[in-house]
Amino acid sequence: MNQEEENHTFPWGFHLGELSLKGELMPLYTPSKDGGFTLLYDKVSEKKADTLLECLALELLTLMPHESLTVDLFDFGKKKFYSLSPLQYMQTYRVSFDVKQIKSRFEEIENIIVSRYQELLCCNRQTIDEHNQKSRMKQGYHVILMNLENFERAEIEPRRVQNFVESAQKAGVYLIAFGYDELLKSQNESTQIILNYFKHLKVSENQFEITPQIFEFTELLETHDFEALALEKDELLNTIMTNADLENFMDPENIKLETNTKV
Repeated sequence: MNQEEENHTFPWGFHLGELSLKGELMPLYTPSKDGGFTLLYDKVSEKKADTLLECLALELLTLMPHESLTVDLFDFGKKKFYSLSPLQYMQTYRVSFDVKQIKSRFEEIENIIVSRYQELLCCNRQTIDEHNQKSRMKQGYHVILMNLENFERAEIEPRRVQNFVESAQKAGVYLIAFGYDELLKSQNESTQIILNYFKHLKVSENQFEITPQIFEFTELLETHDFEALALEKDELLNTIMTNADLENFMDPENIKLETNTKV
């Protein structure tokens, strides 16, 4: 598939899992036009939430043309998402693992949003999706996986966070914030801005709560069981690697290694 044939628009929905009934499966998506969502969980459900986030990120990377999507992780502490880690050296997956890096990367993406509003978006191209459909100069997308507890420590001004979440989606930036459900009681203003702006997907005792904000047709949950996304990660990773121009990537002149990468 050449570049002209590839779809350089963001998928219309985030794949969260499957609805099952008597062995028949139906994918459950939540619309991406909302700009993202928050994933809140108790300590018992953290592993299940991590699996969903990692599979979702890998699946998005397989659906998008190579180098058209960058996944950012704002998180520090124990290591997550081992299947995404090999993509760090291709700059497809970037990890900000301390306060300084989170603030710096937030500012970089913030500047991308501002520049796109100033230079690309206009009356007949109101989103990066519309721009990419009409222009040969395709713009890349960003998905940020944000640990809300860690983001609090970056102490970014609430005004900037508000502008960011309100402007991000049209500029091709999507935010999936995650953390323990106790964050709902956080006194941090920036955290509350994010929690109030995005719809919530909650997991308690390994059971997902699917609300009408997440999925419009909740009546299907009366007859169907929900199974959270749990794909074959190695297969997804191999697909991403296959889609990449590895021969060109391995050229010493083109290799770009991240510095200070936490292992």
